[in-house]
Amino acid sequence: MRLRTFRWISVLAALVVLASWQSRRLYRFRQAGLPEAYAGYSADVPPVIAFVMAGLGGFRGIASEVLWFRANRLQEEGRYLELVQLANWLTMLDPHASEAWVYNAWNLAYNVSVMMIRDEDRLRWVRNGIELLRDDGLRFNPRDARLYRELAWFYQNKVGDSLDNAHLTYKFHLAESMAPCVNADGTVAASEEARARLAAMRLDAARMAELEGRFGPLDWRLADAHALYWASRGLEFATGTERMMSRRAVYQPLMLSVFNGRFTGDLARREWRTASNPGLALAAADFMCETAREFPTRTVRAIVVRFLAVAAYHMNRDGHAELAGRLYERLLEVLPEHVSRPGREEVMKGWGLKYEIE
Repeated sequence: MRLRTFRWISVLAALVVLASWQSRRLYRFRQAGLPEAYAGYSADVPPVIAFVMAGLGGFRGIASEVLWFRANRLQEEGRYLELVQLANWLTMLDPHASEAWVYNAWNLAYNVSVMMIRDEDRLRWVRNGIELLRDDGLRFNPRDARLYRELAWFYQNKVGDSLDNAHLTYKFHLAESMAPCVNADGTVAASEEARARLAAMRLDAARMAELEGRFGPLDWRLADAHALYWASRGLEFATGTERMMSRRAVYQPLMLSVFNGRFTGDLARREWRTASNPGLALAAADFMCETAREFPTRTVRAIVVRFLAVAAYHMNRDGHAELAGRLYERLLEVLPEHVSRPGREEVMKGWGLKYEIE
């Protein structure tokens, strides 16, 4: 009986070793056949992840399926705290699967955070979700456009919007974190100290300055500027259907920044106010028109028309008549033939606010 048990254990051990060897062999074949899919993956894998990936070998797929079924059950039952550890296991099983990183980060930032009573506790969980994607997910998948896009959405929606009761806590924390790294107008500072602080937050000062050179004076104390930063990075790697989604992830915070892209409040007094950022308007119009040329759909064109008309109205209202006139001229260039041309005065009185996006 002991000999038979020993034989079965030996066979099982041999199968595990064989599965591990076969898994590494398949990985090399895939890497050779699809180099662009594996280019840029970090080799800095923690020992526990390396052990799980090598030890389970071909059984990783089975273990992953079991965990996903369990995760779905916990999600349906609303047991979000239990999902945290389970999602960590999922990322260890395959650190190059973007779905696992997104699932885990969304759970932390959206599901677990709202279970907290204090705003400070909510902030901690939102930060955990953002840092999971930024510090870990992108470390293993630096060319995954979806992860950049999801991270951009966290900044635009969770931090920048006002859907969460604790949104002001998120906003002030971001603004206070960025204050030592920016100039008085919110643009990135050029000092070595600022660069070091930004690097600790996984931000590249040179890239930030490059975005300012392309779009205008971004105020990095605001969440939309960070959404634009991460979405722009993802756009560099986006292909196929992901490219349109990545361009949308860029122009959404860019448009919002035109209307509310300058911080005019007082951090010391905890007063939150924003104002329009006219310096971004023309560059935003250029990017929108560029998107419409690359994706000439009726919906995209309608969004461009709506933006140009509303931006012209806002700029004229805020005393930037010349800029409003230039936006109006671009509006006439992109209007569909079936839409009657509105007069300048009509647009400046709010024609774009009534324009229906098809």
